[in-house]
Amino acid sequence: MYNKIGDKIKKERESAGLSQKELAEKAGYNNYQTLLKIEKGDRNITIGDLGRISEALNLNMNYFLFEEEQKEYHVLWRECKDIKACKIYENRLKTYTDNYFHLRKLLDLHIDNFIPENVNDFIERYSDFLTDRYKLASELAVDFRRSFNLGDYPADTLMNAIADKGILVFSFSMEDAGSAASYVTPNGASILLNSKESPWRRFFDIGHELYHILTWNLLDYTMHDYKLRDSDAEEHFANAFSANLLMPKSSIRKEIDSLSSIDQINESFIWRMAVKFKVSVDALMNRLEFLQIIDEKKKEAIKATCVKKDFWREYNKKNSKECCQKSKDEYDESYFTLVYSAWMSERITKMKMAEYLNKNIGEIDYYLKQRGLAYE
Repeated sequence: MYNKIGDKIKKERESAGLSQKELAEKAGYNNYQTLLKIEKGDRNITIGDLGRISEALNLNMNYFLFEEEQKEYHVLWRECKDIKACKIYENRLKTYTDNYFHLRKLLDLHIDNFIPENVNDFIERYSDFLTDRYKLASELAVDFRRSFNLGDYPADTLMNAIADKGILVFSFSMEDAGSAASYVTPNGASILLNSKESPWRRFFDIGHELYHILTWNLLDYTMHDYKLRDSDAEEHFANAFSANLLMPKSSIRKEIDSLSSIDQINESFIWRMAVKFKVSVDALMNRLEFLQIIDEKKKEAIKATCVKKDFWREYNKKNSKECCQKSKDEYDESYFTLVYSAWMSERITKMKMAEYLNKNIGEIDYYLKQRGLAYE
C-alpha cells in the first residue's frame, strides 16, 4: 500500500511540474531525501506526512488512501500562464467540488446535477446554428436565460439560478497564474474565478465559463491540453455568449428607447448601465458597438472621458466592491451552507469542517463568529 501511495505522490508531483526538492520545500521538509524515500517506498508514510504533502499539492488526503484509481476529469483553463500553479489550483477546485457532492450525499439532499447535453441531442437542437458559432452562442444565451427565468437584468439572478442547478462558483487568489477555469464531472460542474481580477469582470467571467460548461461535450480540448488562450476561437464564442446572456438585446434596446435623444448616450449613461447590468464599462460599450448603437469613434471618446474623470474612478472602485465582491471566501454561499449544515447535524467533526473550509482548526471559531454563526 505504501508503494502505491508513493507512486501517487510522484504522479501528482510530476503532473504539477514540481521537482522533489520543490515539493519537499512546499511540504516543509528540510531536505528532499525524505520525499525521495517516501516516493520509493523506503520510508513508512505517517498521517503527518500525508497531511503535509496533501496540503502542498492542494489535494484531499483521502485521494492517496484510496487504492482504486479514480477516473480523471479535466479542468479547462483560460489563460493559464503558470502551469505549476494552475495544477495546484485545479487540485483545490476538484477537492472543493468533490467535498460538496460528498456532503450532499451525506446529508441525503436531493439537488439537481447539471450535466451538459450529450453531443447528439445538442447537435439536433442547434443544427441551424452550427455553421455560425457566434449565432450559436447567441441562441444558447437566449435559451439559457429563458430556461432559468433570468429576466431583463440576468446578473441579478444568475448566481442563484446556477447554484440551484448544481453549478458551483469558487474564487481563488491566483495572481497572474490564470484568468478562470471550468470543471465538469458526472456529479455536476464548477467554475473557478481569479479573485485578483477586477470585480466588474466577475459576472462576465461566470458567463464565459458557463458557455464552456454548456458546450462541454461538443468539443475535445485535448489538443489544447485543456488550456485556452484569449486568441483561441472558442474564447471569442464564450465572450459572445456572456455578452448576450448578461446584456440581452431587448433590455439594451429598452434602455436606449427611454432616452429622448441618442446624444444622451454619454459617460453618465454608460456607468449607470454598467452598474445596472453588473458588467465593466468596456463590456457594455463593446455590446453597444456590436448592436450598432454607437460606433467605434464614439466608444473610444466615451471611454477616454470616463478614464480621465476622478469621480468615475472613485465610483467604480466603491461600487465594484459593493456590487460584486461581497465575500472574501474562496467558495460561494451554497458550499459554505452545506459544510456548516453537516457540522450542525453532527455528520462531520469541527476539524473536518475546518478542512472543508480550508481553515486551521484554531481559527474556525473566530471565522464562524465573523459570519454571525458563533456556536456555544
